[in-house]
Amino acid sequence: MSSLHSGSGRSCRVGVALAVLLLTCGCSSRGSDWMSLYTAVRVSWENRDAPASLGDAAAIPYATLGIRIDEGREQILVLATDESGERLWTSGTAVALSTRNGRIIRTAGLGTDLTGFITGNDRREDWTRPHAYAWTADFRDLGLFSVSVVCDVRPVGIDPIVILGKQFDTLKVEETCRSEMIGWSFSNTYWVSPATGRVWRSIEHVHPKGPTIEIELLRPPLSQD
Repeated sequence: MSSLHSGSGRSCRVGVALAVLLLTCGCSSRGSDWMSLYTAVRVSWENRDAPASLGDAAAIPYATLGIRIDEGREQILVLATDESGERLWTSGTAVALSTRNGRIIRTAGLGTDLTGFITGNDRREDWTRPHAYAWTADFRDLGLFSVSVVCDVRPVGIDPIVILGKQFDTLKVEETCRSEMIGWSFSNTYWVSPATGRVWRSIEHVHPKGPTIEIELLRPPLSQD
């Protein structure tokens, strides 16, 4: 915890810089420039302290998200901005991601990043019923833009999970997705509060050549999803 608090001023400056970059990216998928965001993160954290361990997460007085890439070591992301339902999470490992309604909608610093995301429905999903979810994606590193993706979402049943020693009786939801445009198919899993619709944990794929990303809320934001 001492490393996080000693760098609090630097973290605030980073959060402000990221927020400005996110706002200047604009709302359009093509206008999003997350490579610039990634560059800013790397410069800001050039002399950063080591990231906090998972055991420190409960003591961090900010909203935090755990992220695991391809079943690697879990890292901690801190909420930088929470604006109109879109949340920007950043870390001392030069990784950043944005979420909306519990879904990852942009990433930076992974090497294979989702650089743009548009959906026709940004309202909170009803995870308790089967439904379709359509979105379009930009993959700047592949030179692919406005890639159409359609997902079939299906609740499976109540599946308790444990986060930082606390049990949550969540609804497990599975979705199968496909993009006919690029011949890409994949499956995601979400663990959702049946009462509030808050996504506590998810395993997601957001890039045709990217890793499996697992995220979980360690300390939720004050605002509801």
